[in-house]
Amino acid sequence: MYWSIVVPLYGISFFLPTIIKELGYTSATAQLLTVPIYITAAILAVIVGWASDRATKRGASRWPYIFFPVCAILVGFVIAIAGSAAGDIPGVVYAGVFIATCGIYPAFPGNVTWIANNLAGSYKRSVGMALQIGLGNLGGAMASNFYRSVDAPKYLLGHGLEIMFVVFGLVAIIALRISYGVINKKRERSGAAEGLTDEQLADLGDKSPSFRYTL
Repeated sequence: MYWSIVVPLYGISFFLPTIIKELGYTSATAQLLTVPIYITAAILAVIVGWASDRATKRGASRWPYIFFPVCAILVGFVIAIAGSAAGDIPGVVYAGVFIATCGIYPAFPGNVTWIANNLAGSYKRSVGMALQIGLGNLGGAMASNFYRSVDAPKYLLGHGLEIMFVVFGLVAIIALRISYGVINKKRERSGAAEGLTDEQLADLGDKSPSFRYTL
């Protein structure tokens, strides 16, 4: 799931000016055209992060605040690849990468927070988050090879590979949401927490029958 966000993140970060330049703009104009994309994405990241935390404190689910931004990434790359395949339509491709970027940055903090919420015990949480970020950053090594110079100016292969990772991520989000919900319901019905001390429950971490996964 992490790769569905971090691979597009690296792909956009490494190649956004190049992608825009290949649409027919000068290097200076291409650099300037990245500014509104990143400003908008940063604002949306703050808004979505705030809304997600507020909803979670009220007992609502966190997963929609990851799922829908990832959907935006998918829509953005589909638009970009459609505009590239259709021919010389730079405005459509620019709109596509704009939308994709505005999905990447809001999805990223929610993804990291979700795993932190669902790992109990300080050591397990620390190791789990380190593994997520460490292994996830291998996505940068992959993304750096997606947008090859031989594929310019359409970059159909690069956009297509980004779409593949995003689709896998959407499936993973849905699978996690379902599995967490099933486990929570089983624990509510089991009553296995009865007879265990608070210390014993704490030692079990997220395996504790009293632990509820954040949805």
